[in-house]
Amino acid sequence: MNMDKIGYIANQRIVFFITIMMVLIGCSHEKSDSVFMDGIPQSGFTIDYACFLNQDSAIIIGRHKEYIDSVPTQYCNSVEVYVSNDRGIKWSLNSKFTFNELMHSGNTIKTNTEILTSLFSQTGDAYLLNTKYNPGYSAKLLSTGEMRYLPIAVNNNLLYLTISKENEFTLLTMDSTFRVLNHLTSPHLSQAVFWEDELYAIRRYAINNNMFVYDKNGQWHSHTCPVNPSFIAELKDGICIAGSIQSDGVELYSFTQSAQNPKLLYSTNDYTFVKDLVTDKLNTVVLVLGYKTGIFMSYKLIVSNNSGKDWVVFH
Repeated sequence: MNMDKIGYIANQRIVFFITIMMVLIGCSHEKSDSVFMDGIPQSGFTIDYACFLNQDSAIIIGRHKEYIDSVPTQYCNSVEVYVSNDRGIKWSLNSKFTFNELMHSGNTIKTNTEILTSLFSQTGDAYLLNTKYNPGYSAKLLSTGEMRYLPIAVNNNLLYLTISKENEFTLLTMDSTFRVLNHLTSPHLSQAVFWEDELYAIRRYAINNNMFVYDKNGQWHSHTCPVNPSFIAELKDGICIAGSIQSDGVELYSFTQSAQNPKLLYSTNDYTFVKDLVTDKLNTVVLVLGYKTGIFMSYKLIVSNNSGKDWVVFH
């Protein structure tokens, strides 16, 4: 793929994320439902995950609180999957699952053939939402029992998940049929990537010992990042980690030599948390930063197309 095409795809992703931020701001209040962005509900809808599937097609997974007309105080929760085939202009509802007492939906990762996100109910039963999009779009819920399963990484078409039960954590490796191939005791992990065939993982919002490496010899190593990490992502020659600092700011670091030699790529004291970090696994880095103003959230989108050397700010 030449650099012009990479730049074009990156620009389309930037436009997409700007649109998503507008939707997020538009969904910050509740009123009777109306349609926004030609297919996405404007109210009662919370976006949990959005990404490009290819150059033209995109997907949004979110939660929707729908009020019952006959009884205005009653409502039902659902998980909804929207698909766009024209770069985010028009959207169609693809899948919908009623999921009352829904507590959380997140920890979404994209593989080569599907998207998986974990869902948790108040009963403690954990589910995986499996959204296949190649060649068609379908979705189903897979119950995993009374444990909390978090998808954290994918490598060579294998899915890596962590299980938490009674403050004990286990790392699982599953194949495409959700058959467990391996499991081992692990630290508390939130998100991970593979770099040079080793698993690099973060524990979100922790101050010390917040990055972990599972090496080729089957050993865990812990490191302390310069930030309280929120996201970890791949770059062409390494990985990058974004998070908050104790002095109410946000920083982004890259690691290209080892886990012990971080390089500062971006720093600001104007925003206090990272909403999202996306890379094309080459040179493009997209950061969505935010801060709270009363009951509202304010966001800034910054983009680098040269691995953090230069940045463009979108307000």
